[in-house]
Amino acid sequence: MTSLLMSSGSLTHRATLDGSTEGITCIEFSATGRRILAASYDKSALLWQRDEPVPKLTLTGHRRKVTAARFSTLPHQVVTGSADRTIRQWDLHRAAVQVVEVASYCSDLVCPENCIISGHYDCKIRVWDTTISCAQELPAQGKVTSLDVSADQRQLLSCCRDDCLQLVDLRRWSNDRLCFR
Repeated sequence: MTSLLMSSGSLTHRATLDGSTEGITCIEFSATGRRILAASYDKSALLWQRDEPVPKLTLTGHRRKVTAARFSTLPHQVVTGSADRTIRQWDLHRAAVQVVEVASYCSDLVCPENCIISGHYDCKIRVWDTTISCAQELPAQGKVTSLDVSADQRQLLSCCRDDCLQLVDLRRWSNDRLCFR
């Protein structure tokens, strides 16, 4: 993976991050910007320190491509979702992992305060508590392809394969949604 720097209106090559043997499906910076987390087709997630080309950690155990990798709001934890129908919560300090089997391919996930929200190909958005127990399932209008949470963590935006963006108020968890087509 190549890192580019924007300077004076032009892009310049800054660094190349090594470690993945196949394509990257998802990438995220930590809140401090000092770490980079990526999900890969090679069935792993990789964690780099900024400005170091070799990954500090490679998280393995998924049986199919890792589709999402996110930093948790819990200290020293990351969460991954995979086409193997599992979600894994990794404790980076204890080298421990919690695995939960899911009924459907996990396409994306987000980690707002005190929960994990995952989007799936079975047209559902699942909300997990911090022990990775499913607390709620929300129906979606199509296969969920991506998720994002607003900066104030009050709204969830989902993109589905029905050509619709849905906006959900996370404070109410109701089926009342705005749909943008």
